[in-house]
Amino acid sequence: MSEEKKTEQKRRVPGEEIGLESLPLTTYWADVRYRFMKNKIAVLGLIILTIIIVLCVFAPFFTKYDPEMDMDLMNILVRPFSPDHPLGTDDLGRDIWSRLLYGGRMSAMIGLCVTLFSAAVGIVIGLVSGYYGGWIDSLLMRFTDIMLSFPFLIIAIAIMAALGSSQSNVILALAIVSWPRFARLTRGQVLAIKSTEYVESARVAGFSNARIIFNHVFPNCIGPLIIQATLSTGSAILSASGLSYLGLGCDAAAPDWGVMLNQGRNYLQQASYLTTIPGIAISLTVLSMNWIGDGLRDAFDPKMRK
Repeated sequence: MSEEKKTEQKRRVPGEEIGLESLPLTTYWADVRYRFMKNKIAVLGLIILTIIIVLCVFAPFFTKYDPEMDMDLMNILVRPFSPDHPLGTDDLGRDIWSRLLYGGRMSAMIGLCVTLFSAAVGIVIGLVSGYYGGWIDSLLMRFTDIMLSFPFLIIAIAIMAALGSSQSNVILALAIVSWPRFARLTRGQVLAIKSTEYVESARVAGFSNARIIFNHVFPNCIGPLIIQATLSTGSAILSASGLSYLGLGCDAAAPDWGVMLNQGRNYLQQASYLTTIPGIAISLTVLSMNWIGDGLRDAFDPKMRK
């Protein structure tokens, strides 16, 4: 061992190492994940949502019945916990369990598509409006304010009445009324970020506006946008189920949770499980996503860091 290393070891006194215990041992995203996993309610929501996703994605492995074609008119309105139909059958003899699983597929796909489309439009508008400001900001934000001034469900119902009932029209209608939330949130984040020193340094270095927006501004907006996307997906599933319940959503024969609610409302007295079971599925899905969103909000909040 060299003399310099020996001298350095002699100079060190136990307990005098400079902040070794406070050095960051994890990356930013690992730190976010750690704080999210400490939130028990958020973890419970993640577990519930994971179970629902696994059941719906691998539905053919958990049921032997086709949700639309397998009708047993000799066994209609069979109550739950029967040997062949664990959740009973509907008024056409279709298995409720299989329709619930395949209906979860459709509801999840609608929620994800609505969130992706509305986020894509809203984020672009928010980035352009917040970064450039001036008359562009005024024009885009006044249009956004107009969209936000109308009741959410009323616009969706009007669009569905004009376009007709189909799964693609549900996605389009909900995406049209959902993008202003992402636009407002993105604009607020951009206004707070664009005046920071690293953005000013990028401007001085001669970087193009597009490079600054997508390399320096947008990455620092991702945290709040992830939270908004999580909450918006649950809201989209709930809204799509509401439209289907009103008869403006998916086709009446399709396995959809809202359609199941609509069909079961005629049998509330004699077979209340027809509405109770899909209602519980919708509630659990939306509630778990809200719990996850709350957990992500706390995990991304800088004030929660130690």
